[in-house]
Amino acid sequence: MRWCSSNGVTLKEITPYSPDLNLIEQSWSLMKAILHKYYPKAFLMKGPKNEIRKAMEVAVTFCWELQIFDSLTEFIVHRIEAIIEVDGWYTKY
Repeated sequence: MRWCSSNGVTLKEITPYSPDLNLIEQSWSLMKAILHKYYPKAFLMKGPKNEIRKAMEVAVTFCWELQIFDSLTEFIVHRIEAIIEVDGWYTKY
């Protein structure tokens, strides 16, 4: 903290549990959209439970690896900018 202060870095007091910094809801939203795009009839699967589970694991893994990290990285930058802009108060997120 001394280094930041002596080097002109201003620190904001933001709780580490801030809902604005929690990306889990955004993650689920992105996963759902990608899953619907690439596997639009996934909810219609029929058969033994273990086969459906395995097929869903493959689908979810594919969707997760496809682009979710890039999207979340871009999204967190916008959230941090919004938090800085409102000086730690409420944001649109």
